[in-house]
Amino acid sequence: MPSAKNSDYEVPQVDAFTALLKNTLDHAQSIKPSASIEPPLTQVDFESQLAQVPTIFESEKEKAHQNAVIEIATRNIFSSLVATTTIDSPEFVQVWNLFDFLSVLSDNDQCDPALLFWLVEELLDSQTTEKCRKIFDYLESRREQIIIHNLIAKKLVILRFCNDLLRRLSRAEDTAFCGRVFIFMFQCFPLGDRSSVNLRGEYHVENVTTFEDIPTQLNDSADIMVVDTEPDSGKDGKGETKSTTKAVSFDSKNKPAPEKPLDTDALYPVFWSLQHYFSQPTALFDSAELGKFKAGLEATMSAFETVEKLQRTTKGSDENKLIPQKRKQSEGDDDLRSSTNNPKYLTSRELFELEISDLYFRRHILIQAFIILDFLLSLTPKARAKLSNIKVQNRSVVYADQTLGTDDMNWATFMKIRIQNYIQAENDGFFFFRVLESVISRDKGWVRWKVESCPPIKRDPVSPEDFNEAKASAKRMTTNKRLRAVPMGSLSLEFLKEEDSETAMEKLKDPERWKLPDLAVFKDKIASDDLDLDFAKSEKEKSEILDAKASKTWRALRIARRSKLAVFDKIDDWQKVDVIFQEQPKAADGVEGAQTNGQLPEDRRPIIITGPSKVGKSTLVSMLLEKHEGVFEKVIQHTTRSPNDGEVDGQDYHFVDSKAFNAILDGDYFLEFSNRDGVDYGTNRKAADALEESGKVPVIQLDREGVQMAKDNGYAARIVFISPPSIEELEARLRKSDGFTEETIQSALKAAQEDMEKAQSEGFCDAVITNGELEVAYKALEEFLYGGAPAETNGVNGNADADAAPAGAGEDVAMQDAASGEVAA
Repeated sequence: MPSAKNSDYEVPQVDAFTALLKNTLDHAQSIKPSASIEPPLTQVDFESQLAQVPTIFESEKEKAHQNAVIEIATRNIFSSLVATTTIDSPEFVQVWNLFDFLSVLSDNDQCDPALLFWLVEELLDSQTTEKCRKIFDYLESRREQIIIHNLIAKKLVILRFCNDLLRRLSRAEDTAFCGRVFIFMFQCFPLGDRSSVNLRGEYHVENVTTFEDIPTQLNDSADIMVVDTEPDSGKDGKGETKSTTKAVSFDSKNKPAPEKPLDTDALYPVFWSLQHYFSQPTALFDSAELGKFKAGLEATMSAFETVEKLQRTTKGSDENKLIPQKRKQSEGDDDLRSSTNNPKYLTSRELFELEISDLYFRRHILIQAFIILDFLLSLTPKARAKLSNIKVQNRSVVYADQTLGTDDMNWATFMKIRIQNYIQAENDGFFFFRVLESVISRDKGWVRWKVESCPPIKRDPVSPEDFNEAKASAKRMTTNKRLRAVPMGSLSLEFLKEEDSETAMEKLKDPERWKLPDLAVFKDKIASDDLDLDFAKSEKEKSEILDAKASKTWRALRIARRSKLAVFDKIDDWQKVDVIFQEQPKAADGVEGAQTNGQLPEDRRPIIITGPSKVGKSTLVSMLLEKHEGVFEKVIQHTTRSPNDGEVDGQDYHFVDSKAFNAILDGDYFLEFSNRDGVDYGTNRKAADALEESGKVPVIQLDREGVQMAKDNGYAARIVFISPPSIEELEARLRKSDGFTEETIQSALKAAQEDMEKAQSEGFCDAVITNGELEVAYKALEEFLYGGAPAETNGVNGNADADAAPAGAGEDVAMQDAASGEVAA
């Protein structure tokens, strides 16, 4: 770079400002001795140096001359620093200090606002990709400071050096760095800035996907697609490799083979030729090209669906996986390998089978197809009508002379639905497609903004006068109403005005003010209203009596729901609620309602019953639900498997498809879920909450892993572990059961041993009940639920009834559960 100081013609101001810069760098090094980018130097650190700048240019009135002098002096210092120090050396901190000083000068309007970014641009051009990362460390750390003022004068330089850097970077090897550059640009420019908007709707025609030229073997079918190589493919006269874009020919009906999917050799060129339309969608305005695209996309979808079915049928079988056949290297491979272009895809024929067997690769292609189909549907008359109210349209992106026909519109709509169903068929497909829809819907908003010629989207700030007026208006609306002396339905507080505060407080503590009335009080009042109703002489009098009775009945029901909620099922008419006043029978121990259907336990948290397979959990739960009908209710699990013979939907399981199951899972409504042998099971938290809201106590049967997951999810419940008398007794029960092989028995015993050890660990469960004799175990369970039994209650050893009891909803297919060691009941 030429020096600003010439022996024939010297500029004193350049020398003076150069000396000031050197003094400033020495001062910066004294207050910031570290060699790191942080902390930034601010205006406070350069107060004395900034005060000297006007003295250098006191006789100069032109701002342009001052900016030129500062630029020449700064470039001299900058060139010297970059030439003598490397970016990794500690001395390079002087460059960061120089940039900080220039940023302060720019904010004070003492130099050209873009000077800092000109120097950054030169520095990026002179460094390797690895060194550019450190430069971006500086830019990211100072972003808010360097763009807060005069952004209009700076943004063109920012856009230029960011785009130049992106051209140097490899999207495949420097993906993270590319992302940093993009994020820096997005954060620098306002949301409504038009500098990076493609207003003319130009497409990246250089975005060409190259692939190998595989000869297609024709057969007798007239519907086979023929791959033609364009005349300009291959090498040109200069020896440079040109793109081998393929064109696909179809029969006269523009349809691929309707039933049999194409083999991979025939599909390979058809599949990769779609990239031409993905990068240049305006080519689809030609009806012939649209026909090729339609047939190519249909063939691709058929191949994807075939691969999906094959993967499902051969899941877990290594020998049936798709294995690409080895073939000899063709001459075209050298051209592909010798290209210096970083490819978007690995388009080698050898990798094709592996690529289409990969779910993420297929989704990547389908996302592109989904976007193109949306583009085609934007050309329908219905979509055009939505743009009719736009006064100033950007004609470059509207394509007013193009309209999609009815047949093509129906085809595009059908293909969108087909792609949607295909994506949602996977386990996480519903969530994935929801994200895709969200992204595309947001992009449609930006497309419309571009169609409207990018009107300003920045809102002017509210003036202080408008803000104060709105605040005063809101205050008037909320404080203008007079409060009643005694609000409706409340008791008077006038006694609090008494001079004796102690007497007033004693009156406030009167139980009559806060204690709920006894339920029996309403029995006599309601009976009195019934008597008055019989003697009423007019309709008006009857209406008044009915209103008074309704108020008393409602209050009686609110009090009764605390202890007699179960009897509400017996109320058919609101005018006849005598059942809530009936005395509850006493149990044998003299405690009223201790063993009755309508008595709720004091602790109404949900109950989780867990334990090994065939220990009798379902039997105990069935007895509990039967003897306390209306108090406890079992939470039915959801599953994606089909019902077995005799199973009832909503009683044994909620049988749902994968889409519904994933919707519940995405909404975070499962308190626990698992997958056994490819089948999903889950317990819906909302189902348990609904039972609690209805006044019932939920009862949930889970295995050990399900209990742990529910606890990890913060679900509050009382956990009861049902234990066998011994491992030997459990083994005898398993051998009596049908459907258990020696292997599944040993697996279940091993899981039971682990469950019992886990149950003994502190904090896992609230009670351990040994099911030796069924009645004794049930009594222990009931005592714990109603009275808080000790941490472990042992039943009497003997022959349990667990094996003879009918299987509950928690007992799934024995063979499946025993094999996995996770039998539910």
